[in-house]
Amino acid sequence: FTADTLQNEVRLTHNRVWKDFDNSQRSLQYSVSSLSANASSNFRNSVEVLFDGREKVFWKDLYFDLYDHDQSELNFIRDSIQVFAMREGIQLQDLLYSVVSLVQDIPYNYIISTDSCATHTDHPCVPLQRYGVLSPVEFLYSLAGDCDTRTVLLFTLLKKLGYDPIIVNSAPYRHSMLAVNVPTEGDYLIHKGRKFFFWETTATGWLPGMLPPDMNNTDYWTIILDYEFETDPTRNY
Repeated sequence: FTADTLQNEVRLTHNRVWKDFDNSQRSLQYSVSSLSANASSNFRNSVEVLFDGREKVFWKDLYFDLYDHDQSELNFIRDSIQVFAMREGIQLQDLLYSVVSLVQDIPYNYIISTDSCATHTDHPCVPLQRYGVLSPVEFLYSLAGDCDTRTVLLFTLLKKLGYDPIIVNSAPYRHSMLAVNVPTEGDYLIHKGRKFFFWETTATGWLPGMLPPDMNNTDYWTIILDYEFETDPTRNY
């Protein structure tokens, strides 16, 4: 990446090069402002999400808050993706695969709320992050993300691109995943009469419908946030 400094702002330009699902080499350039990343971080650190014993409600509110705050700030990456699609001749039904493979290609980082990374030695670790997740803008700026950092980013991006994404979590597996309504085969869940196929986002090569063998009990997965969810208008942020 390259960085340009203007007064107190640093703009990072990331040049991502990755292999798409058809083994085509793709490239995408985008720039993120440090001011935008800092504002997103400040919001995440200040937003209050109350835990009333219902884990699903807690994560639903948190993920929606991060999505809702950052969605207008992601026009830059949406525009870059649309230019990329036109340049590469990728149709809307196939662009979904390119966007997910772009995120899968970003190396995995643990994002934890505590100050100890001692038990997380197989990947880089970012400690002391409230709620143990980064917001979409923070992730695009730092390129450090774990499972739900990735699913919240992809949920936000895919909605902006016109898709109907879902975030699913598993408390037993301690994992977060994307689910999408695409014509394919494999493992899925039924939501509002449609099949939504699980999609792993933390490593390259995973296609929709492929559940990791150690996480393949579909009864252990719960829909946390869907494309039609709206938060309680009486909530204070």
